[in-house]
Amino acid sequence: MPPLSEVAEAALIPDATTLRPEILAIWVRSIRTTMNWSQEALAAAAGVNVRTVQRVEKGEPSTINTRRALARGLGYDDFGVFDDPSFVQTVEGMLDTIGTASREASGRQHPDHVPVEIRPVQGGADLEQLVDRAQAIVFHCEDQAPRPARESVAAMFDLMGDLKDLWVEMSFGQRLGYRDDLARLKDEIEGHGMDLYWALRPTRLVGESWTDKTPVSTTIGYLTIVSNEKKLTSIMVPRKIM
Repeated sequence: MPPLSEVAEAALIPDATTLRPEILAIWVRSIRTTMNWSQEALAAAAGVNVRTVQRVEKGEPSTINTRRALARGLGYDDFGVFDDPSFVQTVEGMLDTIGTASREASGRQHPDHVPVEIRPVQGGADLEQLVDRAQAIVFHCEDQAPRPARESVAAMFDLMGDLKDLWVEMSFGQRLGYRDDLARLKDEIEGHGMDLYWALRPTRLVGESWTDKTPVSTTIGYLTIVSNEKKLTSIMVPRKIM
């Protein structure tokens, strides 16, 4: 028999008949907002902690018990609907079609931009990857963010900008300390109702004034912070990097 820790971990890994975590997040959030429910209201109806609802809506893996509880809270007669193969196929097919149409529409509207897939920031390690692997980072926070959130966001952006200049000279112990600082700021920002998303985009640069037009490989990082009422899977970024 495998250790209990392995059993618990396996229970969080969806199989082919279960809605993928990122799809379940979109579905749960969409139904909840259509019903004009807060995350707290859904948690009460489902009999789970509000943090559980928040984790699911961020696209984190969930257990079958959590999925059944949420289905019950959202009013489904079949509590196992999120693990029903036919339901999963229908929902994922529908959202894939919507996503394709949306990307095509964005491409027509913004021909000078390209979509970049993003994912939720899970912890300090993700932010550390941005600092370590990106040659430059593009920061963005929506204008509607409350002032306390913007203060924590500003502190994070300033810290990450400073770390880019010093990272290669730091010891592993120093890096670990700054990872903890970034994780703390992430928690502060999320505590103000915001979610963080990140991406790395490998690309090549060619300067218009360069004599040698050989492209130079580089990696651009993106850190986007928006209200947790939104669910992002991609952002549009300039095709050309000036």
